Order: sequence, then structure tokens, then C-alpha cells
Amino acid sequence: MDVLTWTVERRMYLAERAELLRKELAGIEVEVARLEAAEVVFGQWAEATDGGRQPCGIIEPEPEPEPEPEPEPVVAGPGAGGMRLVPDRVEGMGWRSSPRSTGGSWRSWPVRTVR
Repeated sequence: MDVLTWTVERRMYLAERAELLRKELAGIEVEVARLEAAEVVFGQWAEATDGGRQPCGIIEPEPEPEPEPEPEPVVAGPGAGGMRLVPDRVEGMGWRSSPRSTGGSWRSWPVRTVR
């Protein structure tokens, strides 16, 4: 490998590495800025409350209530929830209104088979 090739490869490697380090440094600087802001806020709170020995006047949040137990699932079958399986009787309705009494049979009704 000649010197020129080595120099070009080394420069490209270092340029890529420098870019990665710049990105990492930017992330670190953001975190430092956040911590500085937190220090300022905490310092103001400590001055206002004498280091936490005096109430600051901020309302403490209420503890969260315990979650209610999950209701047991309701298994609904036919007729559950007010669903009527048999219609109301009306005037003139009797045995003759059934398919069997009119000469038909329950088996003569069309049945769809699920495959």
C-alpha cells in the first residue's frame, strides 16, 4: 500500500469518527443544559422553602386511588340481556301459527350448512 492511499483512507476514517463524536458531544451538551436548568429551579425552590424546611405553598398531589378490581366477564347466552327468544302472544295466535300445525314441518325450513 502506498503512502497516498493510506493517507486518504486514514483521513476518511478520522472524518467519519469526528462526525460521530460531534453528534455524541451535541447530545451531552443538551443533557448538561437540562441539568443546569434543573439546578436553577431546585435552587429557587430551596431558597423559597428554606431548604425544604418550610412549606412552599404548592399543593401536594393526592395519592392515586387504588384501582378497582376488574369485573368478572359476563357470559351471555340466548335470552340474556332482555333478548326475547319467543315473541309475545297476540290475539289469534295459537298452535295453528306454528309450521307443524300448518302442515309443514320444522325440518322443511331452509337450513344453511356451514362448511
